[in-house]
Amino acid sequence: MSDTPSKSTSDSGFSQIKNHPQYFIPSGDTQFLAQSTLFKVHSHFFERESSSFRELFAEGDGNAKPYTLDVRPEDFAHFLWVFYDEDYEYENQPLERWLVILRLATRWGFRKMRKLVIRQLEKLELKPIDKIKIYSDFKIDAQLLIPSYSTLAMSPTLPPLSEAAKLDIETILKLTMVRERAVQKAAENGCRSPTSASAGDEEVNRIIRDIFELARVTSASATEPRTAEGVPTDNVNRYHGGLGSNIAAPRSREKGQEGQKQGANAANGTSTTNGKHTNGKLPGSF
Repeated sequence: MSDTPSKSTSDSGFSQIKNHPQYFIPSGDTQFLAQSTLFKVHSHFFERESSSFRELFAEGDGNAKPYTLDVRPEDFAHFLWVFYDEDYEYENQPLERWLVILRLATRWGFRKMRKLVIRQLEKLELKPIDKIKIYSDFKIDAQLLIPSYSTLAMSPTLPPLSEAAKLDIETILKLTMVRERAVQKAAENGCRSPTSASAGDEEVNRIIRDIFELARVTSASATEPRTAEGVPTDNVNRYHGGLGSNIAAPRSREKGQEGQKQGANAANGTSTTNGKHTNGKLPGSF
C-alpha cells in the first residue's frame, strides 16, 4: 500500500473527498477526514479511552463537519480495525500493522490498545535487535527485553554492523559490559576458556538486570510509555508532544479567560464503503 493513496480530482483541481469503503458507517456519530478520505465512526470508542479525544469532541460537532487528521487513511483504518473487527482476528497479523496501531495508540493515549499490541508483539518471533529497537522507540518496559539482551550477550559472534547500527550507543556499550562481566565471572568460576555464555543464563540475566538497571522498575507496567528515567508518563500530552496540530476540530470555541483553543491528534488507516466494516489488526511503522 503506497504512502500516498490515489486521489480523484475535480474539475476545479481540488481533491475530491470520498467515503472510506469500510469505515464510513451510517450509524456513526463522528466524522474524520484523513487526506481526501472521509470516515464516519462511533465516538464512544475514542471517548472511552482517550482524554485527548474527549477534549477534542468538546470543541465542536464532528458529525456536522469532520475533524481533520494529519494521518494516512490506511493507517487510520488499521487503528479502527481494532474496534470493529467482527471476528477478533488478532492473531497472525503482520508486524507492520501492529506498529502502526502502536504508534497511534501511544500518540493519542489509548493505553488499553497499547496493552493489546504489546501482548501481540510478545507472541511474534522478533529478532533480538529488532525487538530492542521497537521496544525502546515506544518506551515499552525493558524487562521484556531481557531474553533479547541475553541472546546478544551470550552469542559467540557480534552482530553485523548493519544490524548493530539499529541500536543506540548506550545500549551497545551496556551489552559490551554484560559480555565482559560474564566472561570475568566464568573465569572466576574456574572456566579455562571462558566466554560470556560460560557464565550461564541465570548469571547473565542477573548481570543484565544490574547493568541495565531493571530491578528498580520491576513493579511498573510493561505496557505504559516511560520517560527516559523509567517513570510512566501520565498521558499522551507528556509522551509524544501531545496531539499537537495533527487533528483539527471542525470548529473551535473560546474557552476560559483568554480564548484558549483545545486540539487533538489523529491517526491514519484504511476501510471499505457502504456502511460495511471489516477489521483485522494493527499494521504499522513507527
